[in-house]
Amino acid sequence: MTAPMETTAARLRDAELELLGRFADASNATLLVRLLDRGPPSLEKLASSLGREPDLADLDAGDLAVYKPVRGEAPLWDFPPRTLHLREVAAYEVSAALGWDLVPVTVLRAEAPLGPGSLQRFVPHDLDLHYFALLDRAERQVLAALRRMVVFDLVINNADRKGGHVLLEQRPGAGGEAARVRLIDHGIAFHAEPKLRTVAWHFADEPLPADLREDVERLGAALGGALGEVLSGLLSAQELAALRDRAARVAELACLPRPTGPRPTPWPPL
Repeated sequence: MTAPMETTAARLRDAELELLGRFADASNATLLVRLLDRGPPSLEKLASSLGREPDLADLDAGDLAVYKPVRGEAPLWDFPPRTLHLREVAAYEVSAALGWDLVPVTVLRAEAPLGPGSLQRFVPHDLDLHYFALLDRAERQVLAALRRMVVFDLVINNADRKGGHVLLEQRPGAGGEAARVRLIDHGIAFHAEPKLRTVAWHFADEPLPADLREDVERLGAALGGALGEVLSGLLSAQELAALRDRAARVAELACLPRPTGPRPTPWPPL
């Protein structure tokens, strides 16, 4: 983990939190919170200075996070209860180990307004720039990130890659740095049985770049060491063994796969 990520992770784990609201379209309780460790102005003071109620654009995105409490997880027939938040953190750990920086920093949070859960750095983004829009724009760096996403989803056995789970981070004051693709919502991943459902079949049959295979091969080695120890606290032994097997198989792929199974695409697609 790089120094900025370490700092972000520490803030997410330790900062006092202020509950701001709920994302209404989420199937599980997904809440927007504000980190108070840098002394942001109170909402009341901000409203007074603005002459209106503040909206999201008025807040410092660096102080915002997405909180998914365990108590808000909807039961699923095929995933163990009270584990979705753990899978969110596991997805971040795998993304970080691959070195692809796709999943925003995500940590377990023991003390929070509604109890334990996962806490993820908020990604400022344009809602209209989802997977399908980014695919249409066909920018070289973005397409490269989307190919990494496809491989990432193969490795974690993502059962719900909707188009709206792909964001293009908007970073004001980034000094000309290109916007980055970020991936969110990984609560139903890492099942031991094949569950892959994704909108991203547009890359099927493309050759799998050698550098991505090498990254996955290094991931497989890391799963036998410190990374495996971290994930053992987030996934079951069976799920962790299946992850190792998938990493080994993906590292040997010549081409990206075609859709398989009765439900290869999530619904709704966004």
